[in-house]
Amino acid sequence: MQIKGISIYLPPNKLTNKELSEKFGISEDDIFKKTGVIERRHTSIHFNMEDMAYESVVQLFSQYPEYKNQIDALLLVGHGFSYKAPNTSAVLQGRLELPDHCYCLDLPHGCAGYIYGLSVAKALHDSGIAQNVLLVTSDTPSYVIQNNDVELLSIFGDSATATLILPSTSSFEKFVFKTDGKHFDKLIVERSGTRNRMDKKYFLEENPPDGIMKMDGTSIFLMSIKEVPPLVYQTLEKNNLSIQDIDYFVFHQANSFMLEVLRKKLKIPPEKFFNDIKFTGNTVSSSIPIALHQLLQEKKLQKGMKVLLAGFGIGFMLGATVIEI
Repeated sequence: MQIKGISIYLPPNKLTNKELSEKFGISEDDIFKKTGVIERRHTSIHFNMEDMAYESVVQLFSQYPEYKNQIDALLLVGHGFSYKAPNTSAVLQGRLELPDHCYCLDLPHGCAGYIYGLSVAKALHDSGIAQNVLLVTSDTPSYVIQNNDVELLSIFGDSATATLILPSTSSFEKFVFKTDGKHFDKLIVERSGTRNRMDKKYFLEENPPDGIMKMDGTSIFLMSIKEVPPLVYQTLEKNNLSIQDIDYFVFHQANSFMLEVLRKKLKIPPEKFFNDIKFTGNTVSSSIPIALHQLLQEKKLQKGMKVLLAGFGIGFMLGATVIEI
């Protein structure tokens, strides 16, 4: 696969550390030290996952208009789909006026979602089903965070990205995945589905209408520190590479402190490691493509470079691969 281009959409509304400080009585400096975030974006209730996804794709096609009528597959990763049915990817295909032979798939994945999307794109290509794939991520964590939850408000931001994936002759792109679903409740959006449904009491308490995110931050941190290093080593081994062979490491941007611990544990040189979520926060499935977009904008990634991508988090799901720019 070749990543031809990446576009991002960030909602205009910003939630700054100054606003959080004034609301919760915590210093701006303390918020930044714990998260590495200065501001994060929140969309409105009238501009949802589908709308943000649409905007990110429109931006992408403004750069690569010649590919719009050549898209064979549309993969939509994230949460907050417009309907339980039909698939939001099908709705998005219609809005974008993509070819009617387009394969459409919703992937309700979180922090490892971009890696899962890349693996599906590769499988579609290798099986002959699709050549030109549009991989879209879009998440609205702000919809499921309570107004008094300073921890989650400090961390998460809304965003969308679109990645144009074309065929290539790269010899890499071998994936490694791991899931430990026994711990699904350590990061969960409660009252959001058909189990433990919302009731009248829930609404009378003025809870978020799409469910409530609950996170055991310590468990997520310990899982990441334990599981990500072997995931990286297994991915390198599967691709017949070493840490020295990788030009850049781009991990899910969970928070700056966790990323720095992982970098040191893996002994990755600082100049090869991306750790910057100051102005976006943790954008869930969009964090890796946003990081790649930023590196490309800063011209830190050049043709022929090898980049190791790793996602990890909700559902205790992890995934990693190596791509060649």
